[in-house]
Amino acid sequence: MSRTFSSWIADNPGAAVFVTALFGLLPLFGFGFAFFLPGAVPALVALVRGPRSGVIVAGGASGLLALAMLVMGRPIPVGLIYSLWVLGPPLLLAALLRRSESLTLCLQVAVLGGAVLVLLLHATLGDPERFWAPFVRDLAQEMERRGLPLDLAEDGLVETLARTLWGWVTMLTVLLAMCALFLARWWQCRPVMPGRFGAEFRQLRIGIALGVASAVAVAASLLSDRPLIDDLARLFLGALTIVGLAAAHRLKAEGRLHSAMLWAVYALLLLAAPLMVAVLAGWGFVDNWMRSRPAAQNA
Repeated sequence: MSRTFSSWIADNPGAAVFVTALFGLLPLFGFGFAFFLPGAVPALVALVRGPRSGVIVAGGASGLLALAMLVMGRPIPVGLIYSLWVLGPPLLLAALLRRSESLTLCLQVAVLGGAVLVLLLHATLGDPERFWAPFVRDLAQEMERRGLPLDLAEDGLVETLARTLWGWVTMLTVLLAMCALFLARWWQCRPVMPGRFGAEFRQLRIGIALGVASAVAVAASLLSDRPLIDDLARLFLGALTIVGLAAAHRLKAEGRLHSAMLWAVYALLLLAAPLMVAVLAGWGFVDNWMRSRPAAQNA
């Protein structure tokens, strides 16, 4: 996106409503990578014009998305829930960023919020496998009706997916919210403060307390077989992966990592996700620990 586009969106909340709704429709038509785009627009408006303007943009876009869902034959509440999911978290984080000027604090709050959400889901809705199994089976049948060669029952994936969906949904919510916030911050800084977002991103960390909690959760998930622990470990791994990417960008900015290597990191993250998530999360944990200890000692 150009400087002109981001400035135009920030200066025209009415246009931002329609752009948000348009971006929100992209994932519904197969552009799954675009899930973070709609949340970035009201987040940008909140950063530039204030949280109230961001809420107005998000509210208007939610109404348009609900109407679009109705036209596509889906209930209006589905559109409102979808809008709340993709627009709410980035907007809240943008309000926090505008007040604190700290991407690190936003990441920490997002991780804490995700952990609380996981705990609440497990406490209120009980066994995730029992809750999600009917939905997963319906999804599998729908995919088979559309001609997709996937037998979840035979492969034993119904139980696996159902058991882990709370964690995946929560981790995806946190990652999408942070990606939307990153894009909004980049849009905000590019016209007037070029380079500021990059400097802020390269300093991301989750701090000692969350770093220790992540180590405990990951170790416990390897030693036990409890869905709650596994879901928390997934959330922390996602956060540490972001910190690992920030560390890679910092090395590149310092001239200690070639641009081609950074591109290779992203390519491998797409092509060999499980391996690269483990590598980046481990890197992020070490980097977070080394940079958080001096900060804690100076505090």
